[in-house]
Amino acid sequence: MYARKAGELLVSKDYEPGADEPFYRLVDSGVEFGEHSRETVVREFRGELDVTLTDVPHVGTYEEVFTFDGEQGHEIWRVYEGDITENWLYERDRSEGYEPGLDETYEAVWMTPDRLRDDVTFYDPMVLDDLAESGEQSR
Repeated sequence: MYARKAGELLVSKDYEPGADEPFYRLVDSGVEFGEHSRETVVREFRGELDVTLTDVPHVGTYEEVFTFDGEQGHEIWRVYEGDITENWLYERDRSEGYEPGLDETYEAVWMTPDRLRDDVTFYDPMVLDDLAESGEQSR
């Protein structure tokens, strides 16, 4: 899931255990059994960032096999764009999110797609082209 403000995307900042450099990804969530993925992102943004999402169209579906902390993983994720009704999140450069399932906090930051593509590690960069196209269509 992502939100957009003035050419920037809201992403979460994280670290692989033992690594000094952060990586970034779209704010994500886990779908509960019987729940539509659109409902998941609305629920998770409310629970993790304490904001309400509206106008949540589907952008694309992606699949990735990866390694994290020495373990191989496999994810299929559906990406949605949404509008946040609370202005305070748009007014901040960064905010704290809370992942209750892991009992961990994370930093949510606004970054440009160019910076995500060229200057930092972003998972998964293949989504950036689709997000750029989606943003141009919604203008």
